[in-house]
Amino acid sequence: MDKTIVIRPENGLQFDWQAIAANPSGHHEPKMDLVAYKALYINMIAQARARGQEPILVSLPIMDENRFFAFITHGMTMQQRRNVMYWLGGSTARLRNMHELYNLALFRLAALQCVHIVDVTSPMLSCPHFDELLEMDGMTLSPTGQKLVNDELFKVQVHEAVA
Repeated sequence: MDKTIVIRPENGLQFDWQAIAANPSGHHEPKMDLVAYKALYINMIAQARARGQEPILVSLPIMDENRFFAFITHGMTMQQRRNVMYWLGGSTARLRNMHELYNLALFRLAALQCVHIVDVTSPMLSCPHFDELLEMDGMTLSPTGQKLVNDELFKVQVHEAVA
């Protein structure tokens, strides 16, 4: 059976950051909430299976919440940055927590759908210089990070071929 790698770069951190900076006490939803995120994956899994392919999910890469905060607030005034930080509850850790929430949803979905998931998160977290795996925006993989992910995907292909 052919395999299909199912990867969607969306995560729960796609917000209208300008709107948050303007109204930090307001209610702000991500551009793709968790329900829609799971539904998208369920649909992609079903499509792959309908084509006779075995879907394989890939966990989300790590993120650096401090770099990401600097990226999303770049060009904002100091007050706007404070507003975004207020909305985050006073800590960039909330960015990491939201990211982890979507990543955990992938692992749960893989279990519920009986789909293999390639864990790229763990080897990234194990890297002693994990900051070198990301670009300055704190989310985009650097060439080193991309190589690590590709190596993990290759291991799955080799393991499947040997098994």
